[in-house]
Amino acid sequence: MLAYWISEREKIRELKEGDAPRPWSDDHVFQWTYFCNVHREDDRVTRWIRENYTPAIFGDQYELAIVAARLFNWPPTLEHIKWSLVPLTHHILWEGLTQLQDAGTKIWGGAYLITTHGRKMPKIDYCVETLQTAQKILPLTGRNLEECWHQLRKIPGIGSFLSAQILADLKNTEGHALAKADDWFSFCAPGPGSLRGLSWFWEKKVTESTFQERIKETSDVIDWPDCMQDLQNCLCEYDKYCRVLTGTGKSKRGYAAY
Repeated sequence: MLAYWISEREKIRELKEGDAPRPWSDDHVFQWTYFCNVHREDDRVTRWIRENYTPAIFGDQYELAIVAARLFNWPPTLEHIKWSLVPLTHHILWEGLTQLQDAGTKIWGGAYLITTHGRKMPKIDYCVETLQTAQKILPLTGRNLEECWHQLRKIPGIGSFLSAQILADLKNTEGHALAKADDWFSFCAPGPGSLRGLSWFWEKKVTESTFQERIKETSDVIDWPDCMQDLQNCLCEYDKYCRVLTGTGKSKRGYAAY
C-alpha cells in the first residue's frame, strides 16, 4: 500500500503540473485530501524558499534564515520578515509579526505544528525567542547531518522533526557543507507521523527505538531509490492516507469541491 501511495501521489503531481483538470485520481482519498509530494523539493513552499531564501541574500545568516523559514513555513510571512533577518533585529522582527497578527493575517503555515511547548506566552514571542537562541548556537559545526541534527535540537522549540526539516533544506542547498555530507542519503529522524506510517506499514507499533531499523527494512521492501528523508516524509503522508481511508482520522487540508 505504501508503494501504491508513492506511485499515485507522483502521478498526481505530474498531472497537476501539466494543468490537467481534476480529478487527478480514481482514489476518493486522493480526490479530496491534500498530500505533500513524494519528493520534498517538489513542494510549493520548499520551491518558494529555494528561490527567495538563498545564501546569496542572507550570507552568513543563511542557516538562521532557514530556521525562520521552517518555523513559520508560510511564504507571505517570510516575505514580510525577510529583511529583519539580515541581520536578525529582534524588536523589528517582533513588530513585523505583531503587525500581521493585529491585521488578522495568517502567520504560520499548516504543515508543521508550532506551539509554545507549554509555556504561557504569545506564540510570536516564543518564536522570536527561539530565533534569538538559534542565533547563539549557529552556525552548525557538525561533520554530517546526524551531528548537526543533535546540535539543532539544543534550540528550545526545535525538536526532532523540525530539526530534520531544516537539515533537508541545508543539504539541498548548493554550496552548503551539508550538500556533501557522508550521510546525505542515509540520514533521517523520526517524527510522530512517520512513526505512525511505519506502524501502518508493518501492522504493529513502531517506536523511536526501532525507527531506524524499520525504515531501512521498509526501504528494502519497496525498493526505495532516493534519500531516506524523502521516505520519512512519505511515511508521514502515508499515515494521513491510512487514517482517512479507514475513517480513524481526517486531514487538516483538503481540496474544495469541483
